[in-house]
Amino acid sequence: MYGLLTDEGTRTLVSRARETYALRRTALLRELGARGFEAHGASGMNVWVPVADESAVVNGLRSYGWWVAAGARFRLSSGPGVRISVAELEPADAARLASDFAAVLGESEATYGG
Repeated sequence: MYGLLTDEGTRTLVSRARETYALRRTALLRELGARGFEAHGASGMNVWVPVADESAVVNGLRSYGWWVAAGARFRLSSGPGVRISVAELEPADAARLASDFAAVLGESEATYGG
């Protein structure tokens, strides 16, 4: 384990991953924010977006081809939300995901009343 933690190649790889996740996370946060969504993500590969109905958003985004996680298993005291991984999200796709997210919330409100 010590060898892995001190290996320069490993450190370079982890640094590159950190930078890539930050770029992808920032792109998604920016696009969601531009559409009025209060999303959170300060580090790592995930973004948290508060929503009223986790299941409606998860299922709605799935119909657009996106796979996100309902937040129930990731939270202790916060309200409902979805967890979006940016691990494989290309920054160029962030706008499409945010637009689809907005469409799903519009559909969810029309169907479930909010």
